Amino acid sequence: MSDQAAPPPQVAMLQMMMGMWVSQIVSATAELRVPDLIAAGTTNLDDLAREAGANVGALQRLLRAAATLGVVAETAPRTFALTPLGETLRSDVRGSLRDLIIAETAPGHWLPWGRLAETVREGRSLSSETLGEPVWEYYAKHPEEGLSFARGMGNLSAMVSEEVAAVYNVGEAKTIVDVGGSQGALLRGVLRNAPSARGILFDRPEVIATATPDDRIEVIAGDFFTSVPKGADVYLLKSILHDWPDEKCVDILKIIHRDAAPNARLVLVEMLLTNAPGPVTFMDLNMLVMLDGRERTADEYGAMLQQAGFAVERVVPTPGLFGVIEARRQ
Repeated sequence: MSDQAAPPPQVAMLQMMMGMWVSQIVSATAELRVPDLIAAGTTNLDDLAREAGANVGALQRLLRAAATLGVVAETAPRTFALTPLGETLRSDVRGSLRDLIIAETAPGHWLPWGRLAETVREGRSLSSETLGEPVWEYYAKHPEEGLSFARGMGNLSAMVSEEVAAVYNVGEAKTIVDVGGSQGALLRGVLRNAPSARGILFDRPEVIATATPDDRIEVIAGDFFTSVPKGADVYLLKSILHDWPDEKCVDILKIIHRDAAPNARLVLVEMLLTNAPGPVTFMDLNMLVMLDGRERTADEYGAMLQQAGFAVERVVPTPGLFGVIEARRQ
């Protein structure tokens, strides 16, 4: 049992309210490149402010709050060091979450979340009304924020790819298509365990423009509501179906079924809802706020797959929040 007593309910609720401040503190610290600067050897407050282009006094107040969160540590007056938690905000390290944090706290997400109560009253996303256009069009018109989001999805995919590789192997696959694969982090992780396979990274033109092909990966731009690369024996979809309502998901799955090779496998990587409380419920709410999407149970995904002509063969949990659903084209 912990020696520290639980805070009174009012204090606990105030701490919950401050959660939105915490998100912005972390995001601002990342956006100002403080973790990168410290990692490169700049530790003095005045030097950090100069290199970050920030006001010295304001940066001191930000870093004092960041130290309270354990993101940095003040090792001497006006001197800061990076903690293991703060390492995740560096831009150039494995396991970085920097772009994801920045994207999720930028106006494209922050403003629609400000209308959560209205969203729940109406039972639909108000993001298009809030942003003045659908979110994907908003990102196209705000390319810096859109790029942060795309890279953020890459951050998440890099983390998930390790979790998936630990529990799932595509075996003797010849061609693996990563549908809506952003920067290809999941595809590269899967290919490491499939040395004889080649990969195709498939996404929207504005996303794929920043992706890096290599000897084993071909990059193709397109729209998965129209077609996907034909004839592959494995199709990966990570965090794609949760963006869409059921009928759109079935449309996507039917297009893959049409274009896939006979007996091809479809591999879904999604957060899976269960009857137990947990952080997946937060992401489920995010999908309502942003896109009229949703997180689902494995059985709900199975029903959609069956409707599109796929049969679920197995469901494999990962060490994290995601599950892997493997289905076969019928």
